[in-house]
Amino acid sequence: MDEEESTERQLQIAMLCQRLAKMKKLYNDDLCLPSFTETTDINQLISTNSPESCQIFLKNLEKRGDPGSDPAFLFKLLDCYSKVFARFPLAKHCKTESYARMLVRYAELKGIEDPEDAPDHFSIARSHSKAFAFVHIAHAQFELSQGNSRKSNLILQKALSSNARPVELLQTAIRNLKSGKTHLLPAEHEENATPASAFSNESITIKGKQFFIFKMIGRGGSSKVYQVFDHKKHVYALKYVNLEEADAQAVESYKNEIEHLNHLQQYSDQIIKLYDYEISSSCIYMLMECGHLDLNTWLRNRKSVNPLDRKCYWRNMLEAVHTIHKHGIIHSDLKPANFVIVDASLKLIDFGIANRIQPDVTSIMKDSQVGTLNYMPPEAIKDTSSNGKPGSKISAKGDVWSLGCILYCMTYGKTPFQNITNQISKIHAIIDPTHEIDFPDIPEKDLLDVLKRCLVRNPRERISIAELLDHPYLQLQPAPEPGTNYKACAGDLKRILNELAALQSPNSIARAASNLAKMCNSGKKLDVSECVKTSSQTLWK
Repeated sequence: MDEEESTERQLQIAMLCQRLAKMKKLYNDDLCLPSFTETTDINQLISTNSPESCQIFLKNLEKRGDPGSDPAFLFKLLDCYSKVFARFPLAKHCKTESYARMLVRYAELKGIEDPEDAPDHFSIARSHSKAFAFVHIAHAQFELSQGNSRKSNLILQKALSSNARPVELLQTAIRNLKSGKTHLLPAEHEENATPASAFSNESITIKGKQFFIFKMIGRGGSSKVYQVFDHKKHVYALKYVNLEEADAQAVESYKNEIEHLNHLQQYSDQIIKLYDYEISSSCIYMLMECGHLDLNTWLRNRKSVNPLDRKCYWRNMLEAVHTIHKHGIIHSDLKPANFVIVDASLKLIDFGIANRIQPDVTSIMKDSQVGTLNYMPPEAIKDTSSNGKPGSKISAKGDVWSLGCILYCMTYGKTPFQNITNQISKIHAIIDPTHEIDFPDIPEKDLLDVLKRCLVRNPRERISIAELLDHPYLQLQPAPEPGTNYKACAGDLKRILNELAALQSPNSIARAASNLAKMCNSGKKLDVSECVKTSSQTLWK
């Protein structure tokens, strides 16, 4: 009996192995395994075909499984689409129908993978292949499936006004939407209504140059920022702005941002660099210098700030804001997130709501409060325009208050009014001259003086950027009395310079140079090894 059971089990195992082998063969053959296993095979496939034949291949490939219920199959499909798009650039082929259909299907598949990503893919696809009605209808169908009937209608109406063809297809979709149907087109029209986007192959082309997306590093409103790199492995920040739902004011603010960056980057190293940009009716691409970290994140990750870092970053911020003020621009929304760290230096970004001062006018009126409350100056809250309409009188001194709030946060670990959680109470505290701002005592008396002079409620009495740059806080301390100083000879200077040159990190070099200056002023023997010790050792007394 045992022998029979053993034989039966062996037979069952053999049958299972045979079945598995057959399934594996069917899976490999039917799914055109070369597309899934080796990059060289898929490259060989697409290198000898056109977008039209690739679309047929991908369409037949999808019939072999169900991407909606099989995540592995979905992933493999997306990988195949990505390789096809890598071979056939968007800019060159987006006007062909077969390519547009591949773009749309990729966006739909990305919607299965992550519905939050799909709108971006559809929007960019529409901006490149907007002549085809099925591109817009596919996006509208997706939004309808997410319960966004209003947005679905907006997409269709825009497609109609932009003369997408065939117009009859759009009209049918609009009628079905208004009648409450869940499908914008009947089954027989599905094929006609089925770019991925510029991000479909995890790359994007700007003015003929291809950039590969590494990850998303920021988002806000209708914009997203990606870290990208080119063929030479140079890293950039790519800002993508979706203009589909942006109003005229928002569009203008983004165009102002480009104008300001283009103009100002030549005057200061503390302004983020804009390398290239592209503007269409539906989106904006901005290729910029990539920072390592924004100041807001940097502050959140620290319990306290090293005095040397604080002083260096303070100078960087002042120099950046001084530059824009000299060129007639008030930022009006300064906060830590507006600065990024690039090679151990802070640079100013995001001029989206900056305003150019009109000639011979020292301040301008803004009809809406756009600054962040914790950094907003009192005059931006309490002033009103002459006709009683709420507004804010913005001047260069407003930026000084905001900078003072940032420095306060770098000093005490919080903003001046952060402990007041009720927004109405916070507003009253900011504008109330009887509400005293707390300035706990600190060893650096010059720093304390800077904070107090920045956070003066009356802008006329508030210190200016130029005065802050000349303030003793940023100046080298006077040397001690002669007789106790260490006099460096030519040999000492040669040794010190060689040791500095041997340092590899920009942070180490900057820290060593600054502390060498302090040692020099204090009369201590100059020692580079002491200057590059970790910031945990107190170098500033």
